[in-house]
Order: sequence, then C-alpha cells, then structure tokens
Amino acid sequence: MEPAVIQVEIQLRGVNGQVTLLSDRVQIKRAGAMARLTQSRNRDKDIPISALSGVRIELPGLLTNGYIRFYLVSGTQNDTTLIRAANDENTVLFNRRQFTQFAHLKSEIEKKIAASQVLTRAPVDFEQLDKLAEQYKQGLISRSEWISTKKKLLGL
Repeated sequence: MEPAVIQVEIQLRGVNGQVTLLSDRVQIKRAGAMARLTQSRNRDKDIPISALSGVRIELPGLLTNGYIRFYLVSGTQNDTTLIRAANDENTVLFNRRQFTQFAHLKSEIEKKIAASQVLTRAPVDFEQLDKLAEQYKQGLISRSEWISTKKKLLGL
C-alpha cells in the first residue's frame, strides 16, 4: 500500500513567518529577522484542519501590518490586538501588498474546515421508537406527544 501523498496547496511568506496549506493541515514556520524578534519562543507548528474552529483576518492599516489568526477547537477565541498577534503562535503578520493572497488563503482554509466538520448524529434508538409506537397504538399517549417524541428520537 502506498503512503498518502500530502499536497502543498498554498504557500505564503508573511512578515513574521510562512504559512503553508497542505491537504490535511496548516503549517506555520518561523524564519527571518522579524520572526526571531516577535516569535523567539514559538517554534514551527502544524495544525490539523480538524483541530481548527476558524480563521480570522485583520486588515492592514495605513501604518500597520495585518494578520491571519488560526483558532483552535480546544482554545478560546479572544479578540487579538496587533501587539498580541505579533507574539501569538497561531498568527502570522502580513503587509498591504500581501492582503489579497492571505484573504484567498483564509477562504480556502474555511472551505476545508467546513468540509471536515461532518455532522454526526446520535444513533437512532429503534427500540425506543417501537415502544413509543406501541404506546400510541394503545392510546397511552396522544398523537401530538407521539409526533414530538418521535422527532426528538430521530433528531429532527
């Protein structure tokens, strides 16, 4: 059996790091002088798509950089200021010229997040449905009770 091929879909260099969108994860690499200044304690990071709950992009200002921030399912989604973003391990800064590319990256990651969040339903308890139908047939519950309880059991 051949190993799965991991495909690089988008690779962008920001002000304080590089973001790579792979088929199954987002990779953040820190390289360069700005990364050493702002991210000295943060190392390269791989974030599986399944671990992401969202992506936020902050527009660059006239004199400031913008940033892209990756929110984890297990983390909090606090609003981040530019100063905090510069030191955040899940954030990469970018300049005005790079905004369009990073906006496209955000869009592609959001598509992958949505595709990975398959709705999982609780298994239907058929035994409970049978009991409910029997109670309705015997006149122990009303039609409206039968319908509403059946919908709950079916997850509708």
